[in-house]
Amino acid sequence: MMNPTVFWPAMLGVLILVVGIVTYRTDVAAPTSPGVLRFAALGPVFVAAALAAFAGEHFTAAASLARIVPKFMPAPLFIAYFVGVAHLAAAVSFVARRYVRVSSIGLALMFALFVLLMDLPAAITRAGVPMSWVLVARQATFSIGGLALFAVVTTDSRPHASATIATIARLWTACVLVFYGIQNILFPQFSPGVPATMPTAAWVPAPHIVAYLTGALLVVCGLAMFVRTNAASAAAWAGVLMTVLTVALYVPQFFIAQTAPDQVNAINFIFDTLLFGGMMLIVAAAARLRTGAAETIRPPGVGAGLDRERRQLQSSAGLQ
Repeated sequence: MMNPTVFWPAMLGVLILVVGIVTYRTDVAAPTSPGVLRFAALGPVFVAAALAAFAGEHFTAAASLARIVPKFMPAPLFIAYFVGVAHLAAAVSFVARRYVRVSSIGLALMFALFVLLMDLPAAITRAGVPMSWVLVARQATFSIGGLALFAVVTTDSRPHASATIATIARLWTACVLVFYGIQNILFPQFSPGVPATMPTAAWVPAPHIVAYLTGALLVVCGLAMFVRTNAASAAAWAGVLMTVLTVALYVPQFFIAQTAPDQVNAINFIFDTLLFGGMMLIVAAAARLRTGAAETIRPPGVGAGLDRERRQLQSSAGLQ
């Protein structure tokens, strides 16, 4: 029988992923999204799947996660469970396409608190350790991604604010992609994608070449995002790259793993990489926002689909 610490994260992540693909299938097929930008509609789906998997970890390993709660905060075990519930609630909101305004801003706030209360103080005390800043950049990017989704779903009512958030998300993501790309190039012995300290699995062919290629592509995508006209496609390609790494490298590692801890580690790599990729796709959708004196052009895919839901739920407080 599969260990609960493996079963529940995997089951919840896969379940939400499947449900999300079904609920967003028409957005991916929409002819108004050209080329790689079709995949931007899957951004909330990938984010939701990752959040659901991490919710499963919070429910099955709450005691372990409670140990990393800052000492000055009360009831660390409660906080561990509460974060799990928040993850799952956001995941369900995204794939059900309900109350996305609330869940997206809540998600952004949650990751911002992670940065301010845990990751940034730890990085400052270990300023010379690059991996500490990698973690800060990752969590902050998740927060920015939540804001980008909020910008997409509120562009009708707040076009100028949404465009401003989208610009901030674009520039921040560009910097992070360049930073991550350089890290992949400087440390090719580690798993490619979101920088980590775990060596690439022995079964991966030409691991250094994979890392160098990943790093180069991330740098190119990051630099391209500084140019507004290229930003959406560049962010989408970064999201696709992370998705390919997830499927090609980290999913097989889960099935190769022999022990529960190794399987949990593989789950973390699968859904952490998928979460980052999903956020890149959301930023791609946000990067297509424009404001002008006469009109607001809303990106298809994520925005169009959620707007249909919003029109059906005008009386729903969650999307007001």
